[in-house]
Amino acid sequence: MQDQFIIILSLFLVLFNPFLVISLYQPFNEDMLGLIVFKAGLEDPKNKLSSWNEDDYSPCNWEGVKCDPTTNRVSSLVLDGFSLSGHIGKSLMKLQFLQILSLSKNNFTGEINHDLLVTLWNLKVVDLSENSLFGTIPDELFRQCWSLRVLSLAKNNLSGTIPDSLSSCFSLASLNFSSNRLSGELHSGMWFLKELQSLDLSNNLLDGEIPEGIQNLYDLRELRLRSNFFTGRIPESIGNCLLLKLIDFGDNLLTDEIPESIQRLTSSTFLSLQGNSLNGSIPHWIIELNNLEILDLSSNRFFGLIPNGIGGLKSLQVLNFSNNNIFGSIPVSIRELKSLYILDLSDNKINGSIPCEIEGAISLNELRLQRNLLGGRIPVQIAKCSALTSM
Repeated sequence: MQDQFIIILSLFLVLFNPFLVISLYQPFNEDMLGLIVFKAGLEDPKNKLSSWNEDDYSPCNWEGVKCDPTTNRVSSLVLDGFSLSGHIGKSLMKLQFLQILSLSKNNFTGEINHDLLVTLWNLKVVDLSENSLFGTIPDELFRQCWSLRVLSLAKNNLSGTIPDSLSSCFSLASLNFSSNRLSGELHSGMWFLKELQSLDLSNNLLDGEIPEGIQNLYDLRELRLRSNFFTGRIPESIGNCLLLKLIDFGDNLLTDEIPESIQRLTSSTFLSLQGNSLNGSIPHWIIELNNLEILDLSSNRFFGLIPNGIGGLKSLQVLNFSNNNIFGSIPVSIRELKSLYILDLSDNKINGSIPCEIEGAISLNELRLQRNLLGGRIPVQIAKCSALTSM
């Protein structure tokens, strides 16, 4: 009898109180409204958003949209490479449960909404890379960014400085502002982001010295500062970032010698200091970085000999010491570099002859020794480098 009463009561509520039913779907209405208004402001030449139909009960099956099964709210919006153009409008602010927003490889224009992270406080991943966004990165953007783990604004037309407030995003693991027109000095607050694993600020207009304090980033794996206008020394404290695998300071205005502390970074597979004004000799301890696959010290002011033990870097695929003031002979230990694909020692003062031991570099594809002081004959043993296509 009680069950019948509940059924009758439910039917009564549905028939005579439709506003109650509508309220049950209010979360979907909010999410759908935000997405439909967002779509209305876009050009969609490939009709990628054709499944976005306002007559649907739920947006959870729309292209690029995912929902959290526990809340049935939109949690992920991924529209990478959809060829969309237009603005990233405020209508997306209705997606209150959004955790992933990825709109990369489109043609979105306009400025970044400074309320984005404040309103969508659940966001963990924001990727707006490879668009045509312009203006500055708003300081207010980072007022409430505690949940943010991944942020990429790479390959846009952003200008101005990197906001100091970024240091409050203490959960950030990956930060990519590369290939913009950002300027000014790198503030030391960047080193407060202790969970950072990947930092890419390459291809900007940043200047000044790289501030001390980088040792605080004890979980850092990748550091890319290439193609800026950084001056001064490479911080000695970088040697305390023991998990670093990729280090790229290429094409800056850095001076002085390579910090000795780098010898502790034995996990590194990629080290590029190319295109600076670094000097001194190539340190003998470089051979301790025995996981290196790419070593590029080209276009600096290094002098002296190539370390005899260079053949100990058995994982090397690219070795580039070109355009320096290196003299002496090519070490015979070169024969140990079985994985070496490119060897570039051009534009130096290397003398002697090409060692016959080069035959051991069986993977060699490109050998560049031009503009040196080498003499003698090309050794016949080089024929054993059967992959060689450029010499």
